[in-house]
Amino acid sequence: MSIKKIVGAIFPLSYNQAIRLLEDKKRIFIKFTRFKQLNKGSRIIFYVSGEKKLIGEGIVANIENLDIETTWTRHSRQLFLTKKEYDKYVKQSPISKTDRQTKYVAVFTLVNLRKYRKPFPTAYPITPSGRYITKEEYERVRNA
Repeated sequence: MSIKKIVGAIFPLSYNQAIRLLEDKKRIFIKFTRFKQLNKGSRIIFYVSGEKKLIGEGIVANIENLDIETTWTRHSRQLFLTKKEYDKYVKQSPISKTDRQTKYVAVFTLVNLRKYRKPFPTAYPITPSGRYITKEEYERVRNA
């Protein structure tokens, strides 16, 4: 049995948030996540939920686990979220609508951000929390 190599993750976000990352070059992406297999060099692919399409990607240059106050203070100018979006995201889960129990967020500094020439649908189900992507799956994405 072969072990599939994880090369990154696909995370959903809104179209406006994706544009801030990919066109406005906001380099900081945050996520309340337990994706422990992501590290420097991993790829993060962005999925626009409303359109159900993959829109672009970036490569992880650094990952920090910071409290929510430090995250805003240190990274607000390069963060893909507006202050209003950030305050809402760190206070309440967009999935369950319950108050956040954890006060630490994964802060991804991204490089080589690029928007795909033509967004395309994915063959993989994407949950609100995201999903890992294997080397084989990424090759299919890259060749689409």
